Amino acid sequence: MGTLFALVLTVAMTNGDYQDVILGVYDSQQECSQAATEQKVTAECWTVESILRNGEFPVKSIAHQ
Repeated sequence: MGTLFALVLTVAMTNGDYQDVILGVYDSQQECSQAATEQKVTAECWTVESILRNGEFPVKSIAHQ
């Protein structure tokens, strides 16, 4: 299985905070970019692996803590 890409939209909230929202997960960066164009959003395609490495933990690892 290859690298998966997440379509990520950064939302600015009224309190000044920012939140990243995953709009979808795709099999390739090309599919991800195409989805952004089709949805008419200014979003970025990030590798799913980089999101997990940025402090997110799979449920399985949390259950063993």
